[in-house]
Amino acid sequence: MIEQIPLMLATPIAKAILNKFYEGVGNKLGEKAIDLLPEKVKQLGQLIWEKCLRGKPGADRLLQEAAKGSAEDQQKLTEYLNEVLESNYVLKQAVQKLADEIHLEIINSSNDMNQHNYGGTNFQTKVDGGVVNQANTITQNYYSASTSH
Repeated sequence: MIEQIPLMLATPIAKAILNKFYEGVGNKLGEKAIDLLPEKVKQLGQLIWEKCLRGKPGADRLLQEAAKGSAEDQQKLTEYLNEVLESNYVLKQAVQKLADEIHLEIINSSNDMNQHNYGGTNFQTKVDGGVVNQANTITQNYYSASTSH
């Protein structure tokens, strides 16, 4: 019986949960989350393990097979977690809070370098850790609003 869930077993749980709340992007988010936020992934996995999976017949095996990459077992895990979360509002709120934190961290870390193309200049306008404003030529045109002809 698993007591403390390792990152390897928390990963399929995180993918299933992120897919639930961020449809279609859970797998990509899950992969990034493992690299960027292993503790949050473990925290999410531990919460789901304790509230949904611990003591259930076959849960250990299902989780281990999903962690090994079994698409069928990942699908079974996802379906089971969806059912549990739909029937338990309090747990769903707690899980969604963690999923939102993971999602926000991933999005913020993906936005390290934004490059905007204004008029073909390709100046970099945001760098993580500071603000960089670059300009080549600035032209300000002021037109009067007079209506006389």
